[in-house]
Amino acid sequence: MNRSDIIKRISELYPKLSRKEVEAIVKELFATMASSIATGKRIEIRGFGCFSLKHRAAGKVRNPRHGVAIDSGERHVVYFRAGKELRERVDVFSR
Repeated sequence: MNRSDIIKRISELYPKLSRKEVEAIVKELFATMASSIATGKRIEIRGFGCFSLKHRAAGKVRNPRHGVAIDSGERHVVYFRAGKELRERVDVFSR
């Protein structure tokens, strides 16, 4: 599912909202989430999961195809941890 699928689904669920309005809402939601994560804030959506930043230290990484080692600088990466309800729903479908 991508952003356009989300917009389409919300438009179907709420026919009183125009597609442009739904698109603006979804766009603003993702922009707010991205700016919050970029400033180091943690986002928690109950039942779904948490988004946060993790620090990755500098080190060596290796290209497995060519075996060449390269220095990798330190950086921050987005980390997602699934909530209890999401984990349980995924467990049901994976059996």
